Amino acid sequence: MNAAYPALAQESVDMEAFQAKNADLYQRLSFADLVERVSPAVVSIRTEREVSGPSLSDVPPELERLLPGLRDRFGGSREGETRRAFGEGSGFFIDSNGHIVTNNHVVEDAAAITVVLNSGEELEAELVGTDPETDLAVLKVEPSAKQRYVNFETETELRVGDYVLAVGNPFGLGGTVTSGIISALERESGPSLPYSNFIQIDASINRGNSGGPTFDVRGNVIGVNTAIISPTGVNAGIGLAIPADVADEVVKQIIENGSVSRGFLGVSIRDAEPQILEAVGLEGRQGALIANVNEGSPAEKAGLQAGDVVIELEGEPIIGRDDLTRKVGSYQPGKRVKVKAFRDGRERTFTVKLERRDLTQMAEVTSGGGAPNNERMEETERLGVSFRSLDDNTRRRLGVDEDVDGVVVFDVERDSEAFAAGIVPGMIVMEADNKKVSSPRDIEQAVEAAKKRDRGAILLRVQTRQGLDFRALPINS
Repeated sequence: MNAAYPALAQESVDMEAFQAKNADLYQRLSFADLVERVSPAVVSIRTEREVSGPSLSDVPPELERLLPGLRDRFGGSREGETRRAFGEGSGFFIDSNGHIVTNNHVVEDAAAITVVLNSGEELEAELVGTDPETDLAVLKVEPSAKQRYVNFETETELRVGDYVLAVGNPFGLGGTVTSGIISALERESGPSLPYSNFIQIDASINRGNSGGPTFDVRGNVIGVNTAIISPTGVNAGIGLAIPADVADEVVKQIIENGSVSRGFLGVSIRDAEPQILEAVGLEGRQGALIANVNEGSPAEKAGLQAGDVVIELEGEPIIGRDDLTRKVGSYQPGKRVKVKAFRDGRERTFTVKLERRDLTQMAEVTSGGGAPNNERMEETERLGVSFRSLDDNTRRRLGVDEDVDGVVVFDVERDSEAFAAGIVPGMIVMEADNKKVSSPRDIEQAVEAAKKRDRGAILLRVQTRQGLDFRALPINS
């Protein structure tokens, strides 16, 4: 040990000398000056809601015996009664007019909102507007003339490993600061928040931090803390923040209009997996597959069809479903955009006039016409799938309408490539390689035609319980 580390064995470290020699290093590693400057702009948010309590039959006997005041405090209420529920979160001033940014879920359905300043002063807040699809909200208070505020940094080039600070109100402990690094960028946000690709940070974020700012080391807001990924509900090292460029645009619209307007294409879309891309002749490319086109939508008016793979929007490549959703949503209603899609082996360009997106608009499920076909069941053993024509008994068992034409997936081998591709029993196959299917023989013919074109899969349009969709059926085996 001594031979390997002679310096450590012979003398102890002179920490005073080390610290004096590296004073500049210590200064650079401290965030104290930065925190002192930005903390006054960060606020705690308290909300009050009226919620319906459980009926007395739902309340344990020991709770019902409590005095009414205590019973309400612990969550019980009589049939038809309501009770007050309290919540806490964070937010931050973004201008001298008293506008405060927070999360939508912090203030959603709140009957009263109170902002607590860094100094401890409490102000009643007005809700300017919300955007559930990015989980952002804007409040307004009457601030003092000296109230500090912070700015979104929309031009910064964020990199994994950059230092960040999170400031907020975890567990009601106002003015708490945590530090960490950017762990990842462009984390998918999922269907509930389709317009944000999150920044992942490891600075501690806990309950009550929602709506607080994520700062870079220069004191600019690079994100809005919004969620954690944790099995226990407390910090596990994975926090998510809405990027500043997304937040800045949304907040500006809310302040100006009270709400957010986004372009609407009118399609149901999904990621185009490699097998689907191979099936349509786009192997090695990327895009978003149109699963369904809403009747009367901008997409239908422009000529887009189910089965088209969108590969560009306004000259920018489309990576997948979420990418197309965000890009379309970044344009205002009324904007004419160029959509490049791949269909029948070639690229086509469509001009679409976007309409206003309504949260109630959903993709419609449509079905092809045709008469029932009572052919015998035909098995395609080399593909690991058995198909059966839709006879009357099968339609009744599966709840399939008479006007739906196609074949049913009768059985799928569990270890087959078809099963791995998401083809399961009960699905109705309506089209194979963009041609209508009325019997298992039609699928056989589509397979043979695709093999002649050296395709490794065929594209099936299927009806599932969730609606119309696509699957790529591998045909190599």
